[in-house]
Amino acid sequence: MLDGEPVPVHATRPKQNSPPVQEKPPVPGLSLRFKESVSGAISESIAEGKRQLQATLAGAGSEIVATRVTLRTLPERMRGALRNFWRVVNTPVTLTQQRPGKNRKPPTKLRLFIVDTVRFGGTFAGIFLVLFVGINYQSFWQIARAQLALGVDIKTEQALEQIVRGTLDAAPLYDLRTTRANARSLLAYLPPAGPFENRIIIPRIGKNVPIVRPSMDALMKEDWKQFEEDIQIALRDGVVHYPGSARPGQAGNFFITGHSSYYPWDKGRYKDVFARLPDLVIGDTFSVYYNGDRYTYRVTAKKEVLPNNVSVLDQPTDKRLATLMTCVPVGTTLKRLIVTAEEIDPVTGEALRVGERPDERPQQNFSPRLEVLPI
Repeated sequence: MLDGEPVPVHATRPKQNSPPVQEKPPVPGLSLRFKESVSGAISESIAEGKRQLQATLAGAGSEIVATRVTLRTLPERMRGALRNFWRVVNTPVTLTQQRPGKNRKPPTKLRLFIVDTVRFGGTFAGIFLVLFVGINYQSFWQIARAQLALGVDIKTEQALEQIVRGTLDAAPLYDLRTTRANARSLLAYLPPAGPFENRIIIPRIGKNVPIVRPSMDALMKEDWKQFEEDIQIALRDGVVHYPGSARPGQAGNFFITGHSSYYPWDKGRYKDVFARLPDLVIGDTFSVYYNGDRYTYRVTAKKEVLPNNVSVLDQPTDKRLATLMTCVPVGTTLKRLIVTAEEIDPVTGEALRVGERPDERPQQNFSPRLEVLPI
């Protein structure tokens, strides 16, 4: 500092200490109040739960006591109820129009109830039986005719048996001395000609019916409603070769289905074609003409399955099978009768393996003179 320069006042004053600042007491924060409120709510909830549990246990105890009392008194109350019921039903009933008679005892309510029940039940059962037989009369008449063994049906079965067994018996051997008289027998050596349509011949039940193959369009589209409609329409013209199943002669399951009974007003001619299918027994044979060729099958098994059992449609790869299916009992759709058969050699009767061809008729080489051949 220079001489003669005034000294600042504040430079000469001594420094004074500032009074200490007093801290305010802490104010409870929001977190503390939240914790207290949550704790209070939990305590109230626990207390309320205890009260409700105690009330529930008390109510359950009361119910248990009441149930015990009820069970103890139940036999006596049941006996009392039965006594009252018996007394009521045995109360004599005075009829306004009662037949005259000496010392005739008036009927009781129980007797009248039983009589009315039997009368109503018998009437209902009779009406139902008449309607059921009337709707399915074609199938029942077919079964009755088979049981009566009428001559016409026997002849039909025998004729069909001759067709099926036509190649089961070996053809006679002819020598070179064939004469003009038996020259026409040479026709037996001509290959058999099948019908112009696919057919199945079952001698045991006297059936020779067409085989119908419906379209597979609905099956490929998985339109099951249309598929069922196509099946029902095809059943009007014969039995149905189920779409997707194997053909005769192939590895797999040649599946055939037909009606055992159907509505009499339906347009179809084959509503009862398989009504006698249960008559087939293991060992029976039947023939199938398909695309001009004949295939012979022998029954190997029979069983009944539920309608939702689709395993009967399985297609094995190592067997040549055929399956015949229809509804049983006749007039109902409760179950399905499944008749399984294997393709056999028509000459030897042995089961054919996959890819195997049936043997031909044994023939003898001969060179007949032209004059002995039929013109």
